[in-house]
Amino acid sequence: MTTATAQAGAQAPAAGPAPGWPHDWDRVLDTAIRTWGGQWTTARVQQLYAVRYGRRLYREDARAFLSRRAHQGLMRLHNQPNARYYTLRTTKGNPS
Repeated sequence: MTTATAQAGAQAPAAGPAPGWPHDWDRVLDTAIRTWGGQWTTARVQQLYAVRYGRRLYREDARAFLSRRAHQGLMRLHNQPNARYYTLRTTKGNPS
């Protein structure tokens, strides 16, 4: 069995912050989303990260954090022709 064959059946690890991420990042992002609401874009996540930690967050990582929350059912993706953004999913029967 080759390495490629062995890896083909392997499951990918659960998506989550890499070991280098600040330990409180998920809590900070979730709190900001719930507190401020509105439309969340990769740029908005990058700005939050820069203000909080004083360093850059790659757009790909910001997109992954938002996408993960959408897959968990916490946020809803809005795919517009010229914009992609996420909003907090509400339980009031009034989808965001």
